[in-house]
Amino acid sequence: MNQFYNPVAVSFGSASAESFANLFEKRYADIKRVLLLTRGAGVEKSDCLQPVMNTLSLKETSVIEVTLNNPNVADILKLKQEIGSFDYELIVAIGGGSVMDAAKVLSALQSKTYQTAAEVREAITSERYREEPHFTPWIGIPTTSGTGSEVTSWATVWDEEHGSKYSVSDERLYASAAFILPELTVTMPLRLSVATALDALCHATEAYWSVHTNAITRVYSLEAIERIRRTLPLLIEQPDNLVWREQLSLASVLAGMAFSNTRTTACHSISYPLTMLYGIDHGIAASITLASVMRHNLDALIEPDKLMHAFGAADMDEVDDFIRNIYNLYGLSSSLGQYGVTVEGIRNIVSHSYTKGRMDNNPVEISPEELERMLVSLL
Repeated sequence: MNQFYNPVAVSFGSASAESFANLFEKRYADIKRVLLLTRGAGVEKSDCLQPVMNTLSLKETSVIEVTLNNPNVADILKLKQEIGSFDYELIVAIGGGSVMDAAKVLSALQSKTYQTAAEVREAITSERYREEPHFTPWIGIPTTSGTGSEVTSWATVWDEEHGSKYSVSDERLYASAAFILPELTVTMPLRLSVATALDALCHATEAYWSVHTNAITRVYSLEAIERIRRTLPLLIEQPDNLVWREQLSLASVLAGMAFSNTRTTACHSISYPLTMLYGIDHGIAASITLASVMRHNLDALIEPDKLMHAFGAADMDEVDDFIRNIYNLYGLSSSLGQYGVTVEGIRNIVSHSYTKGRMDNNPVEISPEELERMLVSLL
């Protein structure tokens, strides 16, 4: 496949704040009511956001703090109830992937009222939201550098009660615009900075080898991987270094653009039960198997030398070394056993690792027996 599509208008850096505000004012001149979702902690008061916030002040705005991680069906129900009868015409999401995922779900489900989490679950799993004639437009302003949610057309919703993970997906869920301000990522805790960068590294690498990969995606992938590989080891020295934050923010967007056309593959599919069952940070849960899955996929890679070069590696052993060195540098464990995973627990992980549209997006099939051996080797 050699087609690429992404309709998101992306503005990058504080120097574009005024032009982004002008674009906002012109594009949404007729919109009266805006739902503003934020990560909290007064992020909307950041100096770099003021041109945008000044424009928003001219609208009737409802501000809701979304301070959750990995939104689940109960969280969506609570948000719907908190919004109540406010008939928003635009959503502005300022935060990490969870905030932007919430924005997408609220865009898709705006027209319906729900009384229970079960009703929300059914609305998502049945995909009846796709029958809606109109989705509320939304704008993404990320405060992390890893999820790429501002340039993709799907959201993840978790279901702790049922031990499941769902995707709310539709081309109309692409943001109408994204504003990337690296300054907003400086306040991230260092562990979150590393975890989100590792998530972006997986997005880029999995997009490179996905069965849906294309020539344009692979260019974005290689650029993202190389920027993360060069920058992430430096962040520990000066976490507030804006030049490095800019590189990681740009890498995150590039990785997002890459997998916006391919979706993720085995690493992410395996990560879901690792997060749900053991609480492992998403970026760590995805990247902990990255080298193992890459080794499994090696013979199917298109131009593997280019992927190795992006990692600064001569072979798979050096890719593995790079990832392990990042883990060691930031005090993260690359052993599943350190997160509470046991030999007995691995079969349960395997049984939950075959997410449709993710595991079957991997270029080489991974049998349950192969996956079990792979995970045991990481204990």
